[in-house]
Amino acid sequence: MKKTKIYNYMMSKKASNCAICDNSNRASICAVCVNYRLNEYNSLLKSLKNHRDLLYSKLNELIAAKGKADDQLNWRVRQSEKLTNLKEKLRRSKEQLAQGKVKIERVSHELKVKYGVLKSARGTLEKNRVEKLEKFYPNLICTQSLGHMAITSERLHKQSVVIKQICKLFPQRRVHLDEERRDGSSGQYDLICNARLPRGLDPHSVPSEELAASLGYMVQLLNLVVHNLAAPALHNSGFAGSCSRIWQRDSYWDARPSSRSNEYPLFIPRQNYCSTSGDNSWTDKSSSNFGVASMESERRPHLDSINSFNYSSASPHTVETHKDLQKGISLLKKSVACVTTYCYNSLCLDVPTEASTFEAFSKLLATLSSTREVRSVFSLKMACSRSEKLLRSQPSEFSCQFSFRQ
Repeated sequence: MKKTKIYNYMMSKKASNCAICDNSNRASICAVCVNYRLNEYNSLLKSLKNHRDLLYSKLNELIAAKGKADDQLNWRVRQSEKLTNLKEKLRRSKEQLAQGKVKIERVSHELKVKYGVLKSARGTLEKNRVEKLEKFYPNLICTQSLGHMAITSERLHKQSVVIKQICKLFPQRRVHLDEERRDGSSGQYDLICNARLPRGLDPHSVPSEELAASLGYMVQLLNLVVHNLAAPALHNSGFAGSCSRIWQRDSYWDARPSSRSNEYPLFIPRQNYCSTSGDNSWTDKSSSNFGVASMESERRPHLDSINSFNYSSASPHTVETHKDLQKGISLLKKSVACVTTYCYNSLCLDVPTEASTFEAFSKLLATLSSTREVRSVFSLKMACSRSEKLLRSQPSEFSCQFSFRQ
């Protein structure tokens, strides 16, 4: 194609020469011929340039397509290698898992055998120990048992005396109001120091002054009982008169609340009555006013009413105060129920099911303050322990009865 273009160019060159250029046997010496030749050269260069650009574009397309194909091929190769590596890793992991399971099963079997041997050896040692003590030290065992009984009896007697004094300081009883009072209250109430305790979790079932006083008395009574009976305290509480509070301790070692939001009041706050700021917090050991900011007896508008609480008409702050107070009463009742259940179980007695939380607590204190009832319970426990020892010493004779009692 290139040769054809050159041939056409030579033919056109000869055909376009003028007489002067032909006679002189020269290429082009006149201006007309020179311009004509230059135009022809220019047209030929443009066509060749267009052809070159077309070839370049086709070559670039081929290169781009080949690059994409190479990239896809490389990606497939890499993915195939990764998949192969993952399959190999999975195979090794399965082998390790199977080996680990076999090892764990072997070790578990060995531990079970060892534990069985230790258990049987421990049982044999305990049996030999009991036989040796009964054979060589019968008087010592009897003396220690009698001493233990005497010490326990003396401890229970002193404990009953202390509980009786506490009950005199904080008398409790349950009353039934037949006639409706001026504040609209009627029915059954639990009283402590002649102050009515709230019904259920409703802080508005009694007037605010009576509510704060009764809950404060109950907090102090609960703290004294827990201290003297060494009973577990489910929650921590701080007595501050009519401004007492209760909270869940931060940890076993830290009796303070984790935050101020986890500290709940046992009173309905009002202006110039009790401080709720951090500066006057009774949890601060350096505080000497126990959280009481003012002891003014001036009457202020209260947040409560003896009627049911209306959430729709109350302000957000009042609703939040109401919920915090309900939470505080709930924590206090849980603590009282925990101490009551613990003490009844330690006395091998059943918790009164039909009694309220505070009524069951009152009955418990009445039982603990009575020396006669405590001694009868102690005698019953000692009789149960003797029967259990007899059953353990003669298992073949009483095996059926023992399994039935269990």
